[in-house]
Amino acid sequence: MDIGIIGTGAVGSALASGWAAAGHDVVLGSRTPDSTAADGTRVQVRGQREAAAFGDVVVLALPAGAVTDVATYLENELAEKPVVDTTNEYPFASDDRSLAVRLAETVPQARVVKAFNTVGAERLADPVVDGQPATMFLAGDDLRACDVVAGLARDLGFDPLRAGDVDAAEHLEHLARFWISLSQTYGRDIAFRLLEE
Repeated sequence: MDIGIIGTGAVGSALASGWAAAGHDVVLGSRTPDSTAADGTRVQVRGQREAAAFGDVVVLALPAGAVTDVATYLENELAEKPVVDTTNEYPFASDDRSLAVRLAETVPQARVVKAFNTVGAERLADPVVDGQPATMFLAGDDLRACDVVAGLARDLGFDPLRAGDVDAAEHLEHLARFWISLSQTYGRDIAFRLLEE
């Protein structure tokens, strides 16, 4: 699959590295495309618009405050595609609507899925802990888009679980804040796993 990742920080680089290793074609999008790609990968870094146009799926791995502005800038490139929102606000949300809901309102033609926000960047490409895959929760209205994102989560080694429609992203963002709080005591290698019989 062709994947465009907007953002070259820790989250974007970790996802790029993991998906490239799984055989996907990945382009990182940056405001400064002469920056270096994730270490050890052949992932290209291009401009944000070029990366978004390249991807069959587009991942937004940006600071929370930049998400809707960048999405507005890339609105045409995001239309009709699964658009993955990985972002979190910490320590508090700035709005009573989740970031994913605000993103879906900003680019209504995109198929927004919240995912890859409930674990640290260190575990995104290595989500198996003591032989158990971490659960990757996702939320979105479009079931096909959710299936695509679940497949990408599996390719990284996660056990994906759809938590509900895009309104459920609020719970995932709260869970991310809980993860951040826990990580201050237990370190950043921790991950959540849902157990069921």
